[in-house]
Amino acid sequence: MDKNKITFADIAKYTNFSKTTISRYFNNPDSLTLENQEIIAKALVDLDYRENKLAKVFANGKSEFVGIIVPNLYLHYYAEMLNQILNTYEKFGYKFLVFVSNNKEETERQYIKELLAYKIEGMIILSHTISSEELASYDIPIVVIEREDKYVNSVNTDNYFGAVQGTSLLYKNKCDVLLHINSIVPEDVPAYGRIKGFQDICKEYNIKHELIVRELEHSYDEINDCMLEIYEYIKKKYPNQKKAYFFLMTPMQTVY
Repeated sequence: MDKNKITFADIAKYTNFSKTTISRYFNNPDSLTLENQEIIAKALVDLDYRENKLAKVFANGKSEFVGIIVPNLYLHYYAEMLNQILNTYEKFGYKFLVFVSNNKEETERQYIKELLAYKIEGMIILSHTISSEELASYDIPIVVIEREDKYVNSVNTDNYFGAVQGTSLLYKNKCDVLLHINSIVPEDVPAYGRIKGFQDICKEYNIKHELIVRELEHSYDEINDCMLEIYEYIKKKYPNQKKAYFFLMTPMQTVY
């Protein structure tokens, strides 16, 4: 029998079950006895049956696909987040369609349109381009990570407490000046807590400090140039002083 053309009718004939019973095995196996499940499972092996996922999507409307949009993959943070998400397949069974938006708003909207056409089960958004209000309008389960999240579900870290801990540790090392380098972060973005935590600790202990906020750009080379510029600025402003650096992230480990 051609294994690419095996149907529920073929399996039913082989097992002497009805097509309804075979359908229940695929869509609601717990509704069958263990004995009948084992009979059908053995038949699938004997017939070398290969499930038609596309047919299953048409039948129950569930694609088992989740869309993911990341702003880039050259920053280790996004690459590692994507790696951890993809590794959940064995546990949860969801497959992923991944798009890299490169921080382009219209491109990201096109990607979302493409994802919706595949009848995805939901989306995971790591980019900051489109507002949560607009994302919520797509009427599909959405989870965002470490970004503005007023209208959608989100996964965030305790940025404020992390900044308090980091700044306190730098303070204990008796540096002459503490420097926090960050990109431009709106107050409704979770990462703003890092700025607030840094400033609060510096003010509480009367620590000499400076907050350096810059648009760090969106490519490897642009970030490298920007960090080198900041480094020259700091070296000139604080000569012969012991400096402590607190970064939003460290995209270029070779800069210092």
